[in-house]
Amino acid sequence: MSTTFYPRLSEARHLLPLLRSHLIAAGPRHSFAAGLALDLLPIVEDGLFGYELLPEREAHTYVTLGCNRLGEPVLRKTLYGIPNTLQLAAVNGRILSRNERAARYSTQQRDYCFADWPAAAESAWTHLLGLFPGQPRQPFAVREHLHRCLDEALSIAHSHLAHWDPFIHFCGMPNEAQHGFLLTGAKGEHGELVLQTPDIWILRWKAPPHAIYESWSVLLPDADAANDAARDRAS
Repeated sequence: MSTTFYPRLSEARHLLPLLRSHLIAAGPRHSFAAGLALDLLPIVEDGLFGYELLPEREAHTYVTLGCNRLGEPVLRKTLYGIPNTLQLAAVNGRILSRNERAARYSTQQRDYCFADWPAAAESAWTHLLGLFPGQPRQPFAVREHLHRCLDEALSIAHSHLAHWDPFIHFCGMPNEAQHGFLLTGAKGEHGELVLQTPDIWILRWKAPPHAIYESWSVLLPDADAANDAARDRAS
């Protein structure tokens, strides 16, 4: 059996907010070096679907929280070998995905399986904490606005494609929504879901004799910006 699998659109729209909810719940119990920023990148990699916890600082070890094809919570640590030559982060102006970087450089992976999501989320923060020691420290907050917009876009896309419930491909690339998420069906159907900034989502789907083209706007309250403004007023 292939080690590669992709989630259905219906699975992705449920799992991503579930993972974030557990990371957010566990986050305040851990403190990180002040000023450390972190992004969550949806990714499918070697039989695992979830979020890569991507720090803004250079690192050779990356942490991914996700599920395997059985739906089991898994934490993966990926260690990239340090080549003797310059390690490329982009080719022809395009940022390389995790899978592309892995193809260019030797990697070591270790998976940790858990009985439930809260334990897996706690372990994700603990592993990340070990990668970035330093003082002073502060609780880490996950910025959610862009992810909530993606949640909404996935739900709307599924409402249009529920008959096929296609597989969705996540490469783990920054700003991947603007490049487009590939959609594939079990019988050769294909399409894509693309974000046209700032807030327009475009869905294309071909399943002969059907062809679907839809677009919509996702405008949600930006709680991240509101929290930033509140902190600025308090400081």
